[in-house]
Amino acid sequence: MPNWMLEVLFLLFLPSSSFANTDPREVLFVIACPQNSRQAQAECFALADSVRRQHQQLELVGIVPGDYILNVYVMHELFNYWTLLDALPHLRGHTHLLSARTEWIIWCQHNTHVVSLRDLLEQLRRQDSRELAFYGHALYDSEATIVHHFAHYRFPYPMFRAGIVFTGVLLRRLSDLLSTNVRNNSRPSEFSIDASHELARFIFNNLSLDPHSGAVKSGKIVLKSASYICPTTVPGKSLEIANVVAPCALQAMPKEPARQFASNFRHQKERCLHTTGSHIYFAIKTCAKFYKERIPIIERTWAADALYRRYYSDVADVSIPTINTGVPNVQTGHCAKTMVIFQLSLKDIGEKMDIRWIMLVDDDTLLSVSRVSSLLSCYNHTELVYLGQRYGYRLHAPDGFNYHTGGAGILLSMPLVRLIVERCSCPSPNAPDDMILGYCLQTLGVASVPVAGMHQARPQDYAGEVLQMQPPVTFHKFWNMDPDETYRQWLGGSSGNRSISLASEKERVAFASVSSLHVLRRLPLPGGGFPLETGVGSLSNHLDL
Repeated sequence: MPNWMLEVLFLLFLPSSSFANTDPREVLFVIACPQNSRQAQAECFALADSVRRQHQQLELVGIVPGDYILNVYVMHELFNYWTLLDALPHLRGHTHLLSARTEWIIWCQHNTHVVSLRDLLEQLRRQDSRELAFYGHALYDSEATIVHHFAHYRFPYPMFRAGIVFTGVLLRRLSDLLSTNVRNNSRPSEFSIDASHELARFIFNNLSLDPHSGAVKSGKIVLKSASYICPTTVPGKSLEIANVVAPCALQAMPKEPARQFASNFRHQKERCLHTTGSHIYFAIKTCAKFYKERIPIIERTWAADALYRRYYSDVADVSIPTINTGVPNVQTGHCAKTMVIFQLSLKDIGEKMDIRWIMLVDDDTLLSVSRVSSLLSCYNHTELVYLGQRYGYRLHAPDGFNYHTGGAGILLSMPLVRLIVERCSCPSPNAPDDMILGYCLQTLGVASVPVAGMHQARPQDYAGEVLQMQPPVTFHKFWNMDPDETYRQWLGGSSGNRSISLASEKERVAFASVSSLHVLRRLPLPGGGFPLETGVGSLSNHLDL
């Protein structure tokens, strides 16, 4: 198998009595493991070991529900395997693990907990493996939301980290569809945002209950809510689960607020470096028309903990103060503005500050500086690190790529910002800056590492159970919500924020000097479109995207 997959297979056989079956049935555990997190990788292998130990203990006492061969596969992500839809062709075609004898597939993540293998196998024994079905802990939206392409909000979709159970017949049909009909299948968008919702919606739109019928409307396949697949909440918050009639066999592992981003593994803790808000440079994109509407909200919420925060705009205003980038405001995109912001930020930082990270945010982004600092502590700021809420574009195609969406905030190590200034540029001033950045960095071999608590939208755009489980780090957009209340409720803010003045008189003079520079070194902005369908083979040393 390819070295870059780092694949680990554990073939665990049942007692000799099971060998009498000439066509043994199989339960396949797939553990989707992020490739850029040492902690997550350790958790993946710990999960695989736990399943193996539990099976061995069942064998020793002679109690193994069903008559299965157990196969555990740790699948390390390539750039697109986090979507599951795009991982299936690999799972069946390259590894040959999804075979005709596979009756059940248990899809897990590194933060899934197999509470009881015995209870799980007992549940599988009672379910019909011949049915086109999948089971999980069902999530529902409270309203139609942009992150789910404004689909009907009473549609159930699985909590990935709690685990998903598929019948083999369903996953084989899905794999066949994805392998043979990539261009014609019904995806609501070329964008991958929430892999669990998009999976459930794709199954609903493309597969019918009658395996011999080609008619989509011959019967819809919807996620079946399974009481033995359970969520877990943050300690101190209650979550009622209705109609729980079976013990939890699969469960999502929670993150404790105070230790949310600390590793449970000693070797990882040794790599952590204490980080505070004073080590982070907050580059805030704004424009003149939002000075009165948005900047005051930032100043009375998270600004108190952001010592080094700078407002980059199209108009200099020393009363705030803002820094003029020299780039006119546009309605969409902002690529040219963002590239200039990186240049001006490096000039502003110089050698005077102990800055390890730059966080690029919008002027309608809410965040917790303490939680941002905590998550950064266990990443190496001397390496090329690119963190945020991961989206994907055309991941089913050769020209697909990942990127971190800008509204949630983008975290970059200082060496990476320098690389961006040297190697990345824009096809046009109003090209989408977050997509251009992600495409450039993927071409340069820099992985987009997702952070679960960063959010492109508002709290009401996400299932409440997910927000309870993972203490939020950021939210985006102020419309149709109370940003002050959101900050207090979800980001740990207090009602009486002690917001400090942004700049002393001496600092204002320095800012005015920087503002007058406008642009230190204008990045080339060649003409032409966004080459998403042409690949990157022709790009030379400077990536004109």
